[in-house]
Amino acid sequence: MLAANCSVQSRAVEATVATLLALECGLGLLGNSVALWTFAFRLKVWKPYAVYLLNLVTADLLIAVCLPFHAAFYLGRKTWRLGPASCRSLLFLRVLGRGVGVAFLTAVAVDRYFRVVHPRLKVNLLSPRAAWGVSGCVWLLLLGLTHQSLLVPAAACPGLEPGAELSFSAAWQEALIFAQVVLPFGLILFCNVRVIRTLRRRLRDPGGQPKLQRARALVTVVVVLFAACFLPSLLARVLVAVFRAAGGCRALGVMVHVSDVSNSLAYLQSVLNPAVYCFSNPAFRHSYRKVFNTLRGRGREAEAPGDIKDSYS
Repeated sequence: MLAANCSVQSRAVEATVATLLALECGLGLLGNSVALWTFAFRLKVWKPYAVYLLNLVTADLLIAVCLPFHAAFYLGRKTWRLGPASCRSLLFLRVLGRGVGVAFLTAVAVDRYFRVVHPRLKVNLLSPRAAWGVSGCVWLLLLGLTHQSLLVPAAACPGLEPGAELSFSAAWQEALIFAQVVLPFGLILFCNVRVIRTLRRRLRDPGGQPKLQRARALVTVVVVLFAACFLPSLLARVLVAVFRAAGGCRALGVMVHVSDVSNSLAYLQSVLNPAVYCFSNPAFRHSYRKVFNTLRGRGREAEAPGDIKDSYS
């Protein structure tokens, strides 16, 4: 724990984090609501990857709903006034949404890996109904892994604050956060590198270059978004733990502020995931373009065809 005279609060940092969380909430609700509408009314052909993307949208919306309460926590000088039960519930939903989102982002990468690199394997014959079964198992697994969030000490609410007492529940959550970043990132990177290498061999003729460019763009978006959103937060948590063990208020205070900002930026993943949907299916590009043009006052565009092909198909 931090020493009693070791204050790490900063009004500027807390206001900045609260503003970031509020912006992420608004943009996340807008972007993922458009994606949800596209799934419901525009997507005509369903494949396993589409099922995984729909679950990713659900997880992102769950995070977006939690963010206003997290912003209020920072506006209140890191004080939670709604009671320990609501605090633990909020932490549980945030951890669950983040874990499920990372899991389905990884599932999309693995699905594309098998379809492109190993197209003859029977796993590629997986039906959308079976993909729904896999999705249900993912939710149940993450529910089991994150239930410890409901048992964290009241001092750690509504998140795992660096100065909080490190109970078993808090230590479990720290280990889970690391596992949810390091392992999926490695798997996503491996799958996407193999996909690009395979497509480069197959699409050597000029007619296949546009398809290869779309694939490269999607791979770049997934890897860059994952790295930019999660790796700084992970590094900051490590440095906070190191400086807390070493002692010294000044260095620890700086790292706590860095950790607060980087942790808030981690939720940008739920805001920027629509870029993944746009590269995966032209139906999403049309929906977002239509909303953007409406906000700019340019009126309605012509309807795009409803039967849309996957970018890797």
